[in-house]
Amino acid sequence: MFDWVGLLLKAAYYYGQIIGLCNFKIDWQRGRVVAAQRSIIFAIAINVLICMVVLLQISKKFNLDSYFSKVNQLHQYVIIVMVSLRMASGVSTILNRWHQRAQLMRMAECVFRLFLKKPQVKQMSRWAILVKLSVAVVSDFLQMAISIDSVGRLGSKQFVGMALEFWMSAIINMALSQYYLIILFVRAYYHLLKTELRQVIHESQMLSETYPRRGAFMTKCCFLADRIDNIAKLQNELQSIVAQLNQMFDLQGMMVYVGYYIFFISTNYITYSLAKNGIEQLHLTVRAVALGFSWCFFYYMDAILNLFVILNLLDDHKELERILEDRTLFTSALDVRLEQSFESIQLQLIRNPFKFEVLDIFTITRSSSAAMMGSIITHSIFLIQYDMEYF
Repeated sequence: MFDWVGLLLKAAYYYGQIIGLCNFKIDWQRGRVVAAQRSIIFAIAINVLICMVVLLQISKKFNLDSYFSKVNQLHQYVIIVMVSLRMASGVSTILNRWHQRAQLMRMAECVFRLFLKKPQVKQMSRWAILVKLSVAVVSDFLQMAISIDSVGRLGSKQFVGMALEFWMSAIINMALSQYYLIILFVRAYYHLLKTELRQVIHESQMLSETYPRRGAFMTKCCFLADRIDNIAKLQNELQSIVAQLNQMFDLQGMMVYVGYYIFFISTNYITYSLAKNGIEQLHLTVRAVALGFSWCFFYYMDAILNLFVILNLLDDHKELERILEDRTLFTSALDVRLEQSFESIQLQLIRNPFKFEVLDIFTITRSSSAAMMGSIITHSIFLIQYDMEYF
């Protein structure tokens, strides 16, 4: 059977190497991560080129009148903040990949080892992988189309800036895609853990309802205790992967969340400006506006996918805790070792709660996400009211 999921994952890996995000080599046959000299040299060359172009753009005077005609001062502030934050996010992502390179390699090896242990997780996540990578590819192509469309309206100097912005967007999107795929892999493993735990609890309940014959009863209890211990060990390993991932992406995560926040507010304001001033006054074409709004749609969709894979994993963890509560339905006491295994995994989940934190500033939950959306709407209204009053 044709393994199109594996082909997609390999294509994403090689794309990350081309844009300068991946600075190590993955041996797909053996499932190993190696520090190949060719990959290191290529990544250094691409990253140095990016930094040189960024420094060149910073040294030049940024004239927004080349992009929009009759642009007011508030437009300038909004656009400068958006572009600067995207550039800073891209550069910080590149620098962090070199700073955290050894940790990333160890984590990638751990993920591959678990992946080879349960290869069915790839098929379990195949449609989510397809949707995520498709949205990322369409977003990058639309960003490229926006840069190409700007050739007719901008000069060569401005086009270099647009191309650099596309490059940074591609780096950020690929980094977010890698984060998403690892969380998706952990979530698929959680589904296997929940299925295994339900089976163990069901067998334990059936065992508690039978007359305890000493030899067979104790053997069965020890077998179930071993399965519980394996579940606890695997759950701890998965949670450790997520904790390391969040630690390595802490600064990037903060910049990405701030970027989402600022971009959503800016998009609402720019939409209002288009409705107020018209396309012609802002020196835009219908095609440019259509490309821009299409890119915004896929950008929002990508943000929603990134958010919900985290929220769904948190829900899976809570469901794992709820499944363990069914052990209170046992009609009689089981073997001491099996009871201790159940208590051990429950204490493990209680003492080490599963949470996603952004730079230890705020925690990602459904309530905090809803509060963030409310704040975006409020600040969008404030920005539009400021424009109505002073411009």
